[in-house]
Amino acid sequence: MLGGPAAYSDSCGDESGVLAMHAGNGEMGDLGERFLDCFVKAMDDAGLPGDAAFREAMTAYMRWAVGNVLVYSPVGAVVPAGVRMPRWGWGGLQS
Repeated sequence: MLGGPAAYSDSCGDESGVLAMHAGNGEMGDLGERFLDCFVKAMDDAGLPGDAAFREAMTAYMRWAVGNVLVYSPVGAVVPAGVRMPRWGWGGLQS
């Protein structure tokens, strides 16, 4: 998704598989925001660069990813087959 080697996609499938791993768990409350907060704090803990553009891009990516996953959180949600693995760049989601 972030432009690295396609090892995950090649071995685990497409975005449908990723979404299915997280689907159908029911109401999540504020879990998405708490996860995003933990992600941002983990960037600090891991010593990742403090560069504002880098942090903004990574936070925007994770905010998007959390929202994308939460669409399928309702019990009984159906993830469509064949969803392509998205690509994310400095400017956001790439088409």
